[in-house]
Amino acid sequence: MSVVVTVWLPALSSALFHPENHSADKCNFCRDTNLAQGKLPACVESCPTKALVFGDLNDPNSDINKMLSIKVIYRDKEHLGTKPKLFKAAFHKGEV
Repeated sequence: MSVVVTVWLPALSSALFHPENHSADKCNFCRDTNLAQGKLPACVESCPTKALVFGDLNDPNSDINKMLSIKVIYRDKEHLGTKPKLFKAAFHKGEV
């Protein structure tokens, strides 16, 4: 199971539009492209500040599990019981 921790997310609007019909696409973390080739999602690879972390929650030694163990983490709409897999960590105290 994969997850991204977002500390700071740059504008990625151009990456979330379908190139042929120019409609908004839901992000699938580059499942059909980068992940299929064993690479990280494009946003994680290209982030100049290394603010995005992607990994396997089932691997206790993964970078994502290390990050989850040391950072204060938030998940949007967790109270709805949907168990979101996108975690957010504050960059500065009081953010998110």
